[in-house]
Amino acid sequence: MCQERKNKTLHNINTRLRRQDTSIARYTPNKAITNTRKIDTKSRPNRHVSPVKQPSSSPKHTEQSKPFCHTFASHCHNRHSFAHSLLRNPLPAAKSFFNQPKAIYQRHSYLMFVAATMSSSPPQGNSPSPPLTPSSAPPGHLEITVDEQHVLSKLENTATFGHVSSKSGDVQHKPANLLSPLGHSTTRNVTGDDVHGPGDASDARSISSGRSSKLGFRKRLSRLFKGDKNVIEATSASQTSSTSPIVSALQLQPSPAENGTLRLDIFPENVAKPTLKTELPKPHARVDKTLQLFYCCSVLSKTPGTLQLTLDNDVSQDSPLDDKEKGWVQLIDPVLQDRYRWLVEQLVKAFADNPLKASDVVTEIVLVGPVLDRDTYRSLLSCFISKFEQTTALDVTLLQGLVQLVECASSGYLVDDDLVRIAAVLSRELSITHISTSDHALHLTLSLARVLDVMVAGEVKDLNRERDHQPMLQLLDILKGSDNVVQRYEATYAYQALQYAPDDETPLQVLWRYAKVGAAGASAVSSVFKLDPEGFLKGIESLQKIGTGVVGAISTGIEVVETLRVGAGGVVRASESKFDFMKKRSWYLALQGTALFIRQGRLSDFNLVVIQAPCRHNANFQWGICRQLGEIAVDPLWDILVLQQAIDFLGDLFKSGTDWKPHVDVKRWILTILIQITELPDVSIKNRAGTLLMDLKKGDIAEFPGFYPLSKRLPLPTASLLLAKVQEIPKLEYDLHVLRSMRIADYRQAVYIDPMAKLSLQDTDDNLFPLMDKVRDFIAGDTQVMLVLGDSGAGKSTFNRYLEHELWQEYKAGGRIPLFVNLPALERPEKDLVAEQLRTHNFLEDQIRELKLHRQFTLICDGYDESQLTSNLHTTNLFNRSGQWGVKLLITCRTQYLGPGYRSRFEPKAVDQYIRVANDLFQQAVIAPFTRKQIEEYVEHYVPLEPRTWVKKDYLDKLEAIPNLMDLVRNPFLLTLSLEALPTVVQGKTDLSRLRITRAELYDTFLRHWMAVNKRRLEDQKLSETSQIAFDVLCADGFERNGILYQMELAVSIFQEQDGRPVVDYSHMRDRKTWKAQFFGLDPERALLRDSSLFSRAGNQYRFVHRSVLEYFFSCTISGPTKEHDEFGPPVDSESLATSLTLSAHPLSQRNLVVEPSIVQFVAERVLLDSGFKDELLAIIELSKTDNQAAQAAANAITILVKAGVRFNGADLRGIRVPGADMSGDSCAYSPDGVFLAVGLIDGRINTYDTSIWAMTRTYGGHQGCINSIAYSPTGHQLLSGSNDKTVRLWDCESGSCVFVLEGHTDEVRTVAFSPCGKQVASAGKDKTVRLWDVQTGTNLFNLTDHTEWIRSISYSPDGLAIVSVGSDGMIRFFDTRTGQPGEVWESQSGETTSVAYSPGALEIAVGYVNGELQFYNTTTGKPTRNWKTHGDAVAGVSFSPNGQWIATCSWDNTVKVWSAVTGSVLSVFAGHGSRVLQVAFSPNGLQLASCSFDCTIRLWDVSSLGTSMNMEGESDALTRVLFSPDGRVLVCAAYSGIVRQFDAISGESGPAIVCGYNSSECLAVSPDGLRISSAGTDGNVTVWDFGVGQANFVLRGHSGEVKAVAFSADGRWIATGGDNKSVRLWDARSGILDRVLEGHTSSITCLVFSPNSNRIFSGSRDGTIRAWDLDSRECRVVVDAAGFTERWIISSSSNGLKVASKGLLGAVDIWDAESGQLQQSLEHRKTFYSSAFSSCGQWLGVGLTRSVWLWNFVADTSAEGEGRGEWKCLVRIRDIFGRVLSIAWKPETLEFGIGCKNGSLQVWKLLETSSSLDGWSAQLVWSTGNPVLAASDAVFADAVGLSSVNQKLLTQRSKDAAV
Repeated sequence: MCQERKNKTLHNINTRLRRQDTSIARYTPNKAITNTRKIDTKSRPNRHVSPVKQPSSSPKHTEQSKPFCHTFASHCHNRHSFAHSLLRNPLPAAKSFFNQPKAIYQRHSYLMFVAATMSSSPPQGNSPSPPLTPSSAPPGHLEITVDEQHVLSKLENTATFGHVSSKSGDVQHKPANLLSPLGHSTTRNVTGDDVHGPGDASDARSISSGRSSKLGFRKRLSRLFKGDKNVIEATSASQTSSTSPIVSALQLQPSPAENGTLRLDIFPENVAKPTLKTELPKPHARVDKTLQLFYCCSVLSKTPGTLQLTLDNDVSQDSPLDDKEKGWVQLIDPVLQDRYRWLVEQLVKAFADNPLKASDVVTEIVLVGPVLDRDTYRSLLSCFISKFEQTTALDVTLLQGLVQLVECASSGYLVDDDLVRIAAVLSRELSITHISTSDHALHLTLSLARVLDVMVAGEVKDLNRERDHQPMLQLLDILKGSDNVVQRYEATYAYQALQYAPDDETPLQVLWRYAKVGAAGASAVSSVFKLDPEGFLKGIESLQKIGTGVVGAISTGIEVVETLRVGAGGVVRASESKFDFMKKRSWYLALQGTALFIRQGRLSDFNLVVIQAPCRHNANFQWGICRQLGEIAVDPLWDILVLQQAIDFLGDLFKSGTDWKPHVDVKRWILTILIQITELPDVSIKNRAGTLLMDLKKGDIAEFPGFYPLSKRLPLPTASLLLAKVQEIPKLEYDLHVLRSMRIADYRQAVYIDPMAKLSLQDTDDNLFPLMDKVRDFIAGDTQVMLVLGDSGAGKSTFNRYLEHELWQEYKAGGRIPLFVNLPALERPEKDLVAEQLRTHNFLEDQIRELKLHRQFTLICDGYDESQLTSNLHTTNLFNRSGQWGVKLLITCRTQYLGPGYRSRFEPKAVDQYIRVANDLFQQAVIAPFTRKQIEEYVEHYVPLEPRTWVKKDYLDKLEAIPNLMDLVRNPFLLTLSLEALPTVVQGKTDLSRLRITRAELYDTFLRHWMAVNKRRLEDQKLSETSQIAFDVLCADGFERNGILYQMELAVSIFQEQDGRPVVDYSHMRDRKTWKAQFFGLDPERALLRDSSLFSRAGNQYRFVHRSVLEYFFSCTISGPTKEHDEFGPPVDSESLATSLTLSAHPLSQRNLVVEPSIVQFVAERVLLDSGFKDELLAIIELSKTDNQAAQAAANAITILVKAGVRFNGADLRGIRVPGADMSGDSCAYSPDGVFLAVGLIDGRINTYDTSIWAMTRTYGGHQGCINSIAYSPTGHQLLSGSNDKTVRLWDCESGSCVFVLEGHTDEVRTVAFSPCGKQVASAGKDKTVRLWDVQTGTNLFNLTDHTEWIRSISYSPDGLAIVSVGSDGMIRFFDTRTGQPGEVWESQSGETTSVAYSPGALEIAVGYVNGELQFYNTTTGKPTRNWKTHGDAVAGVSFSPNGQWIATCSWDNTVKVWSAVTGSVLSVFAGHGSRVLQVAFSPNGLQLASCSFDCTIRLWDVSSLGTSMNMEGESDALTRVLFSPDGRVLVCAAYSGIVRQFDAISGESGPAIVCGYNSSECLAVSPDGLRISSAGTDGNVTVWDFGVGQANFVLRGHSGEVKAVAFSADGRWIATGGDNKSVRLWDARSGILDRVLEGHTSSITCLVFSPNSNRIFSGSRDGTIRAWDLDSRECRVVVDAAGFTERWIISSSSNGLKVASKGLLGAVDIWDAESGQLQQSLEHRKTFYSSAFSSCGQWLGVGLTRSVWLWNFVADTSAEGEGRGEWKCLVRIRDIFGRVLSIAWKPETLEFGIGCKNGSLQVWKLLETSSSLDGWSAQLVWSTGNPVLAASDAVFADAVGLSSVNQKLLTQRSKDAAV
């Protein structure tokens, strides 16, 4: 601010610039200003004060007041003395300027500088002023001294400032000439320009000496237009500060007079910008109006940390929140904020779905545009653009909405393409609109202009000059000649906006185009390109003369300084930023500035600029200002006073004389605007405009006819139709918040101890880990299912509820949703698990659908065992499949409930037609019993829960003193019971060491204690009269006894009525007549017992507090608690309730207890406590010999006695009847999930069995003859059967009903099959036909009748497109399943055929013959491949294992055999059937084999123990290719026979194998995820395999010759192939579709490698070149050219660079420099090598020869300059490897490598640094397989075991550092 110093008015005006670098300026006004008296602003609030008389003397400068060169000087142009001083002596002036100290000052000081210059007198004439000396400076002008040279500055050049960059002295220039002194033109002759109207080209004043090519419109405006806080404070200070220079300057302005002089106080002050406000809603109240929603979002957008919007528009820059708004924000929680955001997003979606886009919904949706996030905004904008493009008739509201939406965009929301697209479509619409007769042309012109304004502000770069810019200019140029005056002016404005919109033409191209009009111009351009600074300036001078009105003046003094400072190289840059203002007019930029003032509420500044603008006499400028005032006057958001002032301003402009000299068109325009204002509903505004209109229309000037739009904003919506529709959609995240709050509030757990766990049941307790850590890893990882096992009472449910509580605590909106699922409480968890659970939480169906499609869940499924489930929840619910629920599935289950094959119930199935098991998506953990530390921790937390007489030590002492009790209470639930019961158990006991406590006794004691406590509670409670009577009755009969009997009876009913499902759902109105009413009805006695029992209740659902309590009470019905006769003696009497019952009603006869191990445990303990109960069980077993009704009870009795440890050695068990499965039948089939086995019986029935417990689950009846064949559908939901009764039946597995009876066969149906897709079935038999049926309708689709004898077997191809049939006629026939047309027919090689089966990969079929042979046929060629002599009699059945490793055959010789699919060797022979074996089938997991026989038995064979390693005893199978998976975990090897096998890269354990065909498989590649491989043979095809199931995904066909190279890209997107046809083919790795063919090589391609970023392919060819193919640009270049035939290339592309080698002469490996393409080094081996490979680091090269491997290392030369210098040295040689090394591969990121040998052996080695080796390196064998003898040298062996004496000697002789 200003301060007086030493009686002089020396003002230091300090300006803070936007960048850090600033310069200091000091100025000394003349004495007239410095001696100005103070203004009392309180007494004179009007800003316009009387001027003070100015003395004529010039100010004198002293050394103290000598000014610095200030940044303001950069705004003074060439007509001022400062510029001339720089031109005369530029270097000293520049040096002075750029060496000033840096300082930061206030922006408002510059405004004071502006105001001070406004009082200056104009120069005489229109020529440039001569250089001024200090003595000649006219009074009232500001003097600036630079190196003692004085400069006179004018206001006209202050609109744009030089911008000081972060580099000292680096000045950039932006547009200027917005303002000029009052009443005067600029120094150039513009007298004739003042009254020019639209389209006049005489306005020669450029608004700038240039513009920055990189900065937008706002940055090119004056800082006065910035509107930042400092400027606003500075301008407002002019109204209040008595010492401000701007006030002093304003004193010089004339007061309002009658001569038409415009007033500076029409808008006396800046005001708050107009904002939309309404009533804020109460928290969680319904928002019914879109305006209210907009207001809420705009308030939240201005509050840090609330609404997640990144707005940079007028909404976000509003004034700060007021107190009311701040208070409202404090009440809005994050969930409600998210709801507002969601409502806005839904509005946009509702608008997009609205087909009509009527005016009311357009008005409504545009209102929320400013508060949208970027993605939602862009979605809405795209919707608007698309709708506008599709509309045939112009919709004005839609058009205005589109433009308003564009104008409200935040920074970064719009992209260039948006605006170019909008402008183009508007231009197109305008070009086809009839201009003279339609108002639409005006609407389109106005809209186009507004869009172009936005393009100018954002500096859109993509406007193509030829396609967009020039046609638009021509169109607007035509419109400028319209007869409609309004149209003409608006078109002129749009024309200017387009001039400012950047196009794709460079400034120098523009300059060249315009400079060609004259020789001087051409000379100037030439000098620019010659980089001649002197010639450059002279040329520009010439261009200025010839380009008046075309090229603006550019050479100010500062520009010269900049040019000289940056040197010749800066000339082009300077010219590029100066020469693109060709036909640009200053009035356009001035109007942009005034519009910005209006948007910011800076109306006083607007007032000032309008009066002082140098272009104010231009009619276009005047027209634009009037429109802006009209827009203010019709905008109801402004204060009423502002509206009135806008009307007054229009009147003053109409009357203005010398100041404005309004054009007659402008006056007519003012009248037109006022007429439209008089139609507004506001009476005061209407009257004010009407009065003014009457005053102005006294002359002969008339308004324009018609109505012209003034408002830039659509009217506020009168209805909220979209919001009303959106409000009908429940807010999902809000309801999730409610659920979260409810679940957190419901969590109650008095004591929680983190459980420990182990990986499997077989693991010891030495390897425990925190279960929570493992579960957290599961949730964060890729695994989909986690099974948590634990004994009953181990704390599974406690952990689940705690986990859910923790996850809800951590939940964030949009994150993974934790959902606790009590499985027994759901009706059908196997089908609709998630949806059913969500319905229990009151979610609506629309919400459930949205959650299903868009959200992820963590399902915590509790009680799998209690729900009696046997299905795979992941598979049956289709989790994690496309369009299905995305979940992490955590399931808890009791260990005792599961059998040995339990994993199949939980392991996910891969998403493909083969339903393979995805082992990598499954993990498990087993909760371990409590440790001593955990027990102590639990007791420590337990004791303080309620007042107790015992302390922690008392409990622990008793737990240790009672034998075995500490082991028992390692179970958490039993620990809880023990702590409750201990005081009662030990009461009166003297020697605790003699106490024996079992689990059953612990429950006995706890139950008695529980019932006693509840009895006392009821005694102390005030009961109703009815309840009191009931209580007294119960007490008289024994309250505790009745309570226990009540719970026992309920337990029995739950097992009888609900099959043990523990949750009872009771509604009195619905269930009062069912069995449930007996326990949960309104009877007062039952109500008291129920409330005193161990129940938990959730709504209408009741259950025992723990599953084990239910089982305990059921066990009590078999044998209950015993009486104690003395302190220590064992019980001698039994009170078993079963003794009085008949045997048929005995609980042991009611159900099979084998599936209830917990009940068996309870009852077995009773055997030890009660000898009478043991005798009872033995009696039941004996009774079963003569009484059939005792069979079930006897089976249970044996189970219990065995569990209790009773031995039956020597007992006579002959004749004991124990029921088992009726497994007699002629056919069988496994369900796809392996859970069920279906058996077809002779009598026409079908039985299904649960394969985990082998209990019969269902019987299907309907056939009238023997069942010959059974097949399950791929989903397992349907069953197909064929019978001797000539029919085929389709069954529903869930209901057991028959869906269709398929009739048509005329004889027995011998075989049936389901197609892989499940939509078609096939049947065949003795009538010699194959019939195809539609599963949906039961329609007979096709009858295939080509066989001449009866058909024995059929098989669908894996893709379902073909079916093969064989029979007694010896022919193998194929049929097309889509058309029913016959396909190929192959003649049998060995006579009559009996069975047929496709291999999993569909590459071959196996055919069984009557003579006992098994013949394999290639399905592509039809030629036989392998022939095995398998049986001594007919091969009745053949089956491939799911993984393709094994083949099972059965025969009429009564045997079943399992064969290696790889070698053909027999792995196992199963003998046991007493007659012909008719059928054989693998279980889906491949671990079991089922066979059925004429002996009426089904036998199950365990094949899980069969060997899986390669059989090396037979003929060797050369390993032609080895390679590691990208993660290094799997080693894949391919054998010559076509077998490809996986090995664990660490352990060497053999994995799955597939048969790729009997061509050489040395061309192999593994996908980045390791799940697929691609293999190629000699037939030109490449097959992509799914290694998990051994199936072919697809075949890549297109190469005309052999494929020799194949590669996957690192991102998994592409597969590249190359071969003899000299081309590289690029395929989509997911679909197998060919993308492109890369041609350029002239010979076979032998090597393909992708770059690490997958953007390039490197191909090596026998033409001697390696080419690099860029996949983005599609360019190709030769990397290496060996200048001749090259048999083999070795290429490695990694982050370490490209490594290239080739096979040279005489066994050499040639190393090439990938950068230069030159031969770098030849590695000599002196013998032929067969394989080679670079390590992933590129520093090692392995070369495989005969009997040896050479390992070369690159040794860098540190003394050489540059990278890559050095040489390759052979550091390790592994000798005595038997046979040729055909393939070598390095493990990624390690120094391990694998080799495959011709003799079939596979070895993995690793390199070690050793001190004992001369070269410091040696190789160590990690593992090997298939080597018949041990052979090694130059290797390290450690810890070798099991070696023969010969091999030990060999190892000692040939290895290094051997330790055997």
